[in-house]
Amino acid sequence: MKVDVALLPINLEQVDITDKICIILDVFRATTSIVTAMSNGCKNIFPVSSLDIAKALGKQISPALFAGERQSVKIAGFDFGNSPLEFTPEAVRDKSIIMTTSNGTIAIEATKTAKTSLIGSFINAKAVCQQAVSWRKDIIIVCAGTDRQFSLEDAVCAGALVDNLSDTHMRSDSAIATYLMYKSASENLKEFVSQSKNGKRLLELGYLDDLNYCLQKDLCDVVPVYRAGKISVF
Repeated sequence: MKVDVALLPINLEQVDITDKICIILDVFRATTSIVTAMSNGCKNIFPVSSLDIAKALGKQISPALFAGERQSVKIAGFDFGNSPLEFTPEAVRDKSIIMTTSNGTIAIEATKTAKTSLIGSFINAKAVCQQAVSWRKDIIIVCAGTDRQFSLEDAVCAGALVDNLSDTHMRSDSAIATYLMYKSASENLKEFVSQSKNGKRLLELGYLDDLNYCLQKDLCDVVPVYRAGKISVF
């Protein structure tokens, strides 16, 4: 079995993923919010790439709540932004949510042809790796990036997942690189990723609590799975 890291969703365009397991990462903050929501009892999340698609889907799925952001700012009129701390049990239990974000939901949709697509983050790192390995298939960790550019926090989280995966996995160069990056950053993770574009943006917007939450490892063992256009739990 092999483990690879796609540093941007566009890297998947030249790869046949139909028999591979994808783990999607958007640490700040879409996948962390999805894992949190599903851990707190959310029924389904429908990730879409645009506001127009979200509105159209809302007419087909009722009742449904709306979550989303653009440039880390909550979309006007939506029930949630993109802060994982918003997705409390009281707010999301047994609810369906339509979500559109700047980077994460686009990355999720990019894996729609994979054998299985799993939603990962620091907060479910161990659990998502265990689930991925159970399929006994090659694994591709997909970093959402930021505005179609490399994202430091996603790459570091990818390295944390590579660290969790068995040494029996053959590692691509990008997997080795992110692993070494994570090992270098792990002693002072917050300071390291706070230098990233998204880290700086969150701090400027007053989301220090979000940043701290998103960097905690193994808070939960929930592994959301994306299939047939929606996210649910195994």
